[in-house]
Amino acid sequence: MRCTAVLFSSLLILPSCSSWFFSGAPTVDRSRPVALLETTGGVEYAATTIIGILSLGRTATAGPCRVHYFLGPTPLIETGELHSTGSVFTEAEIDLKTQLARLLDRSPTTNDTLWVMWTPDGENCETVPVKLAVGDGLAGDLLRDPGVELPAGATLLCRGPKGESMFAGLIAGRATVHEGPAAGRYYVVAGVDRVRELLAIPRKYPVDMAPKYRSDDIIVMKPLKLKPPELTIEPGATGATGLESLMQGFGGATSPGSAAGNGGGQ
Repeated sequence: MRCTAVLFSSLLILPSCSSWFFSGAPTVDRSRPVALLETTGGVEYAATTIIGILSLGRTATAGPCRVHYFLGPTPLIETGELHSTGSVFTEAEIDLKTQLARLLDRSPTTNDTLWVMWTPDGENCETVPVKLAVGDGLAGDLLRDPGVELPAGATLLCRGPKGESMFAGLIAGRATVHEGPAAGRYYVVAGVDRVRELLAIPRKYPVDMAPKYRSDDIIVMKPLKLKPPELTIEPGATGATGLESLMQGFGGATSPGSAAGNGGGQ
């Protein structure tokens, strides 16, 4: 009984958990694993996956950002930080959890149910069913033109074995084939192969964690950031005098006319 009471009180601490707990929904809604990023360079679309909030980094690859995302049926806004991953993806890091879409661990096929989703305003979602493009003259992760403009950074999702939404990539651009049997318009996807490249990049592990106390009374564990050692300069060792003292300490010249300063002695 005591454990049940503790679990119940713990759920009430988190606003997102308590709103779902009293909603009457039998399962957590993970059907909208998309986000809208406000960066220092503009606005772009992203996906909320189990390995982070991923975008193409078209507007920024570093710096602060605001993330509009969904937790269940509720749209939320969080401040975060952009980090370059060394791949085609840029990761937006925030304190709280997202819908954490699982990764598709194989290449999509023509038998899969695929759709593209994005949120244009952070409150509503656009969904377009799509088909995989295969045939002579076609290679790579391509989608047939669905007749609706798909924005760069929109999320490609695949129906999983349990009916869940699985992350299959981001729309990277549009390609047009003018001649031959494959003539037509297609959308290029930064898909499963690009995700594998991201997962292959080494990361530091384990990471020391430290608690972060937020203004909304939520405590989260964040990687510990060590401050670099501060450089102290003794009084009087500033400007040209300090440089000359440093060079004298290493046996260097103190004036341009010296032998060392001219590249050698006589």
